[in-house]
Amino acid sequence: MARRDPYSFFLKSLRTLVEKYEGQYVAVVGAKVVAYGRDGKKVYDRARSTHPGSKILLAQVPGKEAMVLWLVLVSHSPSKNLRLSAT
Repeated sequence: MARRDPYSFFLKSLRTLVEKYEGQYVAVVGAKVVAYGRDGKKVYDRARSTHPGSKILLAQVPGKEAMVLWLVLVSHSPSKNLRLSAT
């Protein structure tokens, strides 16, 4: 059986992760959350101690009301017409 990519798992499971771990850090190995909490370093250290040889993805799960800002270049002039818009 092929190993699952932690990043793909994170993206595909984001809705469930937000419901369960909103605003917290999660450490993912393969297709499994192996540690979570509010302190990213502690979460990573816990995951590293229990999965020493594994590739670990550490990510902060966004909140349900996350804001995404998109920078739009309106002109080709690097000094003019930059605007910030919320999406």
